[in-house]
Formats: sequence, structure tokens, C-alpha cells
Amino acid sequence: MADGAQIAVSMRDISKSFGDVLALDGVSLELREGEIRALVGENGAGKTTLMNILYGMYRADSGTISIRGAEVGADWSPRKAIQAGIGMIHQHFSLIPPYTVLENVVMPHLTWGQVAPGWSQHRQKLEELIAAYGFSLDLDDRVEDIPVGQQQETEILKMLYQGATILILDEPTAVLTPQQIDGLLELLVRLRGEGHSVVLITHKLKEAMAVADRITVCRAGHVIDTVERAGTSLEDVAGMMVSHTWVQRREYDLPVPGSDVALEVRDLVTAMVEGERAVHGMSFEMRSGEILGIAGVSGNGQTELAEALVGQRKAVRGRIVLGGKDATRWSISRRADAGLGSIPESREIYGCVGDMTLAENLVYDRCDKAPFSRLGVLNRRAIQDNAGEAIQEFDVRTPSAAVPVCTLSGGNQQKVVLARVLSGGAKVVLASQPTRGLDFAATEFVREQLVAAAQKGVGVLLISSDLEELLALSHRMLIMYRGRVVGELARGEFDVSRIGLLMAGQTDGSAASCASTATVGAGKEDRT
Repeated sequence: MADGAQIAVSMRDISKSFGDVLALDGVSLELREGEIRALVGENGAGKTTLMNILYGMYRADSGTISIRGAEVGADWSPRKAIQAGIGMIHQHFSLIPPYTVLENVVMPHLTWGQVAPGWSQHRQKLEELIAAYGFSLDLDDRVEDIPVGQQQETEILKMLYQGATILILDEPTAVLTPQQIDGLLELLVRLRGEGHSVVLITHKLKEAMAVADRITVCRAGHVIDTVERAGTSLEDVAGMMVSHTWVQRREYDLPVPGSDVALEVRDLVTAMVEGERAVHGMSFEMRSGEILGIAGVSGNGQTELAEALVGQRKAVRGRIVLGGKDATRWSISRRADAGLGSIPESREIYGCVGDMTLAENLVYDRCDKAPFSRLGVLNRRAIQDNAGEAIQEFDVRTPSAAVPVCTLSGGNQQKVVLARVLSGGAKVVLASQPTRGLDFAATEFVREQLVAAAQKGVGVLLISSDLEELLALSHRMLIMYRGRVVGELARGEFDVSRIGLLMAGQTDGSAASCASTATVGAGKEDRT
């Protein structure tokens, strides 16, 4: 990238506070025309906040923004950002599930009170775009009926149709198969070649090193440095993120699983979801001290499996056996009392109660039991002592145990969930997406804790969309597609290409099948 390249975006001395928390402190960033810029940093570093300000979702407390030399005004908003050619895909898609792909893409172009949107003209232009970029989309499909890879295609199509030339993608590969990730990165390179400027917010440094022209490292609300990708290394970037030397991830010391069956699932079928069985005849066994990985593209029954195991979703057929006892009809609390601990995929919704204190969150599932209460009266001293021990053991970064848990970063909230589950005497731990959205330091901590639990004889069912995580931690791996197990691999049989094909619903393993999935998103055969 030539130094004389024109500047697409200039952000100068941007500061932003949320209450007493200083999220950004005088941050400056310049994005060139026709470059891919990776924005990396630990949780809470300010990456997404900075881009939300650029997109108009937040208003900076101070600082200036210029788009191609023109300074934006105080009324900067997402609508004005779109008009200026900026598009943003958030970590959680902003699509309306019951609406079709066509409706989701066209709606931002409609004006209030418009009677005739001109669907046929929109359809023709969109079909040309779909063909030009090789998207696997049917404009008449409802978004809720298509897999996550195609939902992401819809978001990208919407940005391109809006005329966006500055594209912001926030953790875009979190729920994609390896083939879909490769296809997305190839698309970003193509868009750069067509003159688009791309900001890639990511925790996955290998992806940043694969496609970025420059990498900007954020830490604690500051920009530490911006470096040319060609002149740096993954270790250098990671070291800047955490202000200490980064050590290459070690091989985990996985224990030899025991002979006892900790969890058994037989012919499990769950209640209908949108007219289909999300889990349809699933069977497996997990032994004590084993980490059993569940792989699959998001939306293929993993969430419903977890809900059925913990007792949130009804099993209409089959058996769930916990520690040798049939727990199929047990309540959530009875399963917990029998030793089932759950790390839910959404820590904000199901893992923590935001307005409760850290100390209260650590015991809310057993506050009616000794030593935390007696005769219905809470033992505040025991609750505080427990919190102090957990904060130290799980390295929770917090001012005190009395702060509301919603004030903690995502990584520290997850440590609170871990502490509650792993300190509660669990014999089986159901870990759903345990490191989603965490930086690599917090990710490493969570993974080490799961391995440590297995070393103590705890069976760990690891449901994750991060294939690297499953490869690193699992003794065995089951691959789910449309609510069924379509493959089972022992650790010595792990193969990324084969797993990716199984995740996409292709079981023949042929080279042709592999080629058919190596595009952005999955094809028709990938639908759930």
C-alpha cells in the first residue's frame, strides 16, 4: 500500500465514556482507500466502540471524524453514515428473521409511506449482484430459514446494495465453517481490489495476518500502534495487545478418560422448532474426565441440545442419563443437584444477572443451601468469603465483590460463570460457546479451566463454533448437521477439511464437494 494513498476515514482524538468507564481516550485512526485494516485488542480495548462511533451509533464525547476530507457534523447518525458510503455488520446480525432476503436488503431503501417499492427492479439488480459475487442466496428465502453463512451473505449484500465503499465487519468469522471463513477472506481481498476500504475487527490474529494490509492494536481505550502486516509477526501483535510477551499456545495436558459413563443420551428428540425437530434421534456417551466436542455450523441443533440436557427444553422422545440415573423428566434444579453444571452460550442473558453483585451471582443457584443460608436467612459473610476466594482463584478483575456484574467486561463475566459452575461440585459440565467474544488471554484461561476440570474427573461436553478450540481440547468430536450426528472422530482422526465438509452436510468427502463449499457462505445443500 503506497504511503501516498488517499485517506477514506480520519478519526482524530476520539474520546468516549460510559458513566465512570473511559472506553476511548484520545484515539486517532486513519483508513486508506482500498486497504484492509485489522482492528485487534483484548475485550474492552475499545475496538467496537470506536467503529460504532464511526458508524454513528454512538456520539463521541470529543474529537473529529472526516470522511474523504469532509468533517462530519454533530448530527452524525447511521443513516448519514450509510449515505456517506459506510456499512457495518455487527457481531449479532441486524436482520429481521421472518422477512425474506429481498425484503431485508431492500427495506433500508424505502421511504416512509412509500406504496410501491418497485420490487421487480430491486430484484433484478440484486440478482446481478448475487451472480457477480457468487453468493448462494435465494431472494425469496426467509432469513430465519437459511444457515448463518447465508445470513452473513445477506448482510454483505445489503451493504453493497446500499453503495457502501467503507465496510466494517465485527468478528465476522465467529460462526462459520473453515471453508466459509476462507471464502469470506477471499471476498474481502476481492472487495479491496475493487477499491473498497475494509475494517476487520477480530480476535483471530491468524485471519488478520492473512488478509490485512495494516493492523491497529488497541489496549485499554488507546491505540498502541499501527503496523504493516508484512513487517510484523503474530507474536509481535499479540504482545502489543496484552503488554507482555505472548507465548505460543501450548499443547493441553488432556487426561485419560475414566471408564464411568458421566452422561448418556439415547435417541433424543426435542420439541418442534419452526416445524422441524432441532434435535432428531441423537445418541452418544461421555465418560468421566472426557472432553467431548460438538461441532457444527450454528443453527443445526446445538442450542436445542444444550437446552434439552439442562432441562430448559422438553425431550419428546429418548433418554438423558446422568450419573447412571434417568434424568429425562427431571427439573433444572434436580439436574443441577445431581452434578450437572451449565456454562450457557449467552452469559449476558442466561449466565449472569446483570444488576446483582458479583458475590450474589456466584451463589444464586445454591443460595438456599449451607453455608450460604440457614433457615431461609442468607449468610452474608459466607457469600462474601466465597466471592473473595473465587476472585483470587479465577483471576476476576473487579474493584470489589459488591459491584454489579454488568459492569465487568465480557471476559470477567465469563470467569464469574466459570467460578460458579466449577466450584459447585459439578460432575458433568455443559460448556456452550464458552470463549465466544473473548480475547485470546481470557480464551486461554477458560480453556485451561475446562482441562483442569477434566483432569479432576469431570466430564465436559464442549459445544463450540470455534473449530480450533474443538481440535485443541476434545478427546472425541461429534459433528452435528440438521439435528443429527453425521460424524464421529477420535482425536487421532481429526482433519479440518473433513470436519468442514461434515459441518456443511456433505459426507462423501470428495474433492468436488470440498470445492463446492469453498465460497462465501454455504450452498443450498447447507440449509437447516
